[in-house]
Formats: sequence, structure tokens, C-alpha cells
Amino acid sequence: MNIIVRSEVMNNKVHPANQDDDILYINKAHKTAECANKYAHELRAEFTQLLMPAITRTDMKVAGRFTSLLNELCFMTKMTMENTSKGGGQ
Repeated sequence: MNIIVRSEVMNNKVHPANQDDDILYINKAHKTAECANKYAHELRAEFTQLLMPAITRTDMKVAGRFTSLLNELCFMTKMTMENTSKGGGQ
């Protein structure tokens, strides 16, 4: 999936070959942050439910590292979303 900024479309900077159904148009930083936050939390939930048990049986340190990285990602995307909602990224 290609992600382009709406202003690029409006200024005709996007190559016509890239203008298909797989392009996600994002016109504000806050919307981008919301999407990133949503996807990070979905990834963490999927990991916890589907992969964590198997990885924990194999290597507890690796499971802990993945959990830590996903928690950090969720925290960072949440903070970015909160910061952009205050007008900093719009």
C-alpha cells in the first residue's frame, strides 16, 4: 500500500501509475497518527493472542523483548496522536 499526502495529489506530484485502489490518502498528521495508533494496538493484541504462547514456550527472553517493543510502539503512537491532536501536526 502506498501512502501519500493529499497535497501531493492536489499539486499533481503523484505519478498516474500510483493512482489506484491501493493508495491510502492521508491529509492530516493527526489522522496518520490515529491510524498508526490503531494498527499498533491491533498488532499487539494479535501478537498476544496468537504468537505469545508459542514464543514463550520457545524462548522467554524473545517473548519478553517482543512484548516490550510492542508496548513501546503503542506508547509512542499514542503520544504522537495526543500531540498532534493539540494542533502541532495539523
